[in-house]
Amino acid sequence: MPDPTSEGPGFTAVDLRPLAAGEGTGAYCVSDAGMIVGESGSRPVRWDDDGRPSPLPILDGYSGGRAVSANTAGVVAGALYTGENLRPVCWQPDGRVRVLELPSGMVSGTACRVNERGSILGNAMRPGYRWRALRWEPGGEAVELGALPGGGDTQGHDLNALDEVVGSAKDGTGARTAVRWTPSGKISKLPPPRRATACGITDSGAILGDGVVWNRDGGTVLLTGEPEFVAGQVVRITGPGVAIGWGVTPDRRGTCARWDRDGRPTVLRPLPSDIASTCFDIDDAGTVVGESLNQGTARPVRWGADATPSALPSPRALTAIVAQHINAAGAVIIGYGFATDSSTYRGIAWHRS
Repeated sequence: MPDPTSEGPGFTAVDLRPLAAGEGTGAYCVSDAGMIVGESGSRPVRWDDDGRPSPLPILDGYSGGRAVSANTAGVVAGALYTGENLRPVCWQPDGRVRVLELPSGMVSGTACRVNERGSILGNAMRPGYRWRALRWEPGGEAVELGALPGGGDTQGHDLNALDEVVGSAKDGTGARTAVRWTPSGKISKLPPPRRATACGITDSGAILGDGVVWNRDGGTVLLTGEPEFVAGQVVRITGPGVAIGWGVTPDRRGTCARWDRDGRPTVLRPLPSDIASTCFDIDDAGTVVGESLNQGTARPVRWGADATPSALPSPRALTAIVAQHINAAGAVIIGYGFATDSSTYRGIAWHRS
């Protein structure tokens, strides 16, 4: 069980232990059901609530892999390593691994998202590092997502429960622009203001881009920070339409913010003794996780609905550094820290008490 010294306000920290002593671990996703997946060394893995690892199967001929996304049914998406290339795969709830087929001519690929229906989003590469966005049906059939006129690269970044995808595509001139794909794979540019990419889409069809939210009804909401900061990068949008991102204050310090559905920002300040903050994820209630920074140090932090920052604790023998993901219910947070005894980075999970 978690060591009692690892408890903090409302959360208990758990070391996500490796499959073999001395390996580093990385947690890349926590599902809404609380399943945590990632890698130990170079092997795909999942962890139980006490941080005990279980390896996910690797097919013969592959050297390792990583798991990067999981849904509440227990379907896990990721990739296996084969030489210098990657092969997209999914693991079924019973543990069986299935290779996701690549269209003809593609030499490498990876899966990056699985939705509740079991559809999987990924990207595949042709020779010459030419990327194309793909979606796989729950049965494993590949749907190659369309390209803009001129046949340039495409990259998918997010997938909602309706199998709608957003990302970026190059047009015939080589310029990159934000795009959306229908469930059948038809592509369209997102309306003005033009942006290079779209990074998130909700089930209601709200799409997050750099400093803007496009709504399904055609309306747009600009995400700015004036006068407190200049908005930089946006990173997540919740189902209710609340977005987070970060920017720079007039005195050149990093800060992060949470925007409501009307684009009004709330600054998420660092811990009292720190000078800057960065955020990475948000739950459906508006709780945000990230890091609080001082000169040469970083600490994992959680901002509540009132924007008050709280430091997250460290497990025994680890120094916690950052909180990167939180599930929709806000019950489990994952991130990483540093183990001085093995000089490795290790995944950490924080469970709500």
